[in-house]
Amino acid sequence: MNSEPLTESPNLSGKNSQSVTGEPISSLENVPDYFLKYDVESSYFEELHSIKEEVASLRNEFSRFLQRANQQHIEVMLTEMRKNFMKPMVDYICEDANERMHDNMTRDCGMREFCETAFRDFMQETAGLIGRGKVDSETVKQYRSRLEELRKEAKTPQCSKCFSEATSLFEKQVKLMRSLQIYEDRGEEAEKGNISEMPPEKLVSEICEPIANKQRLLMLKALSGESKTFSELSKLTGLRGGNLLFHLQKLLDTGMILQRSERGDYIITRKGYSTLQGLSRIYSEVGEA
Repeated sequence: MNSEPLTESPNLSGKNSQSVTGEPISSLENVPDYFLKYDVESSYFEELHSIKEEVASLRNEFSRFLQRANQQHIEVMLTEMRKNFMKPMVDYICEDANERMHDNMTRDCGMREFCETAFRDFMQETAGLIGRGKVDSETVKQYRSRLEELRKEAKTPQCSKCFSEATSLFEKQVKLMRSLQIYEDRGEEAEKGNISEMPPEKLVSEICEPIANKQRLLMLKALSGESKTFSELSKLTGLRGGNLLFHLQKLLDTGMILQRSERGDYIITRKGYSTLQGLSRIYSEVGEA
């Protein structure tokens, strides 16, 4: 049998294999297919991962933007409410204070008429603070001091009843100022933050129970970004009809959310938003511990 001279056989793919001398391959034509495939897939997955990170970042930024926009919307609503209802509210507060002072002050006292007039003027003056855009803590402190000075001038033991009534009415006005977000005293808030003074029943019924449900918490989170209709909340939670109404009513009754009108969309309130912020702080501190 005749033998033929041995020659270098070509690569099946038409590419020359790497030389036995170990010289580096200088062009892609000389790179094996499986290396090319690996490089392409690796680059693809890196790009895909980078895109996913950018989308996640954009989504977070958009969510924060919606939260800020919704918070601004709440601020606008509060401003409009103060503007439209302030005078009737102040008039009602003054009328209510006058009636309570007249009904609850000591009757058999020769100074009753003088004191009633003085307290009425004081209450009308402090009620006027509610019409302001902001009330600073120093102003409230001055009015409290004025009440204390008047108390020191009390001449009979019966005076304590009248001063207690006047003090109660004034603190009621201060509470309303806080509710309208026109007055805030950090020192008082810190004192109120004492754990020993937390009312368990009120805390459970007005804060813990409304958010101790996955669907209600999901709705609050969604409403922190923008208002939602009944249908949108239904799609979000998977709840229908009466079941959804039950959970919405829990949030409405505790002041976590509001409905614009009888069939309008739902929006989160300052209380609901503050509750979510509190939950976020708690989770960041102990949620992953």
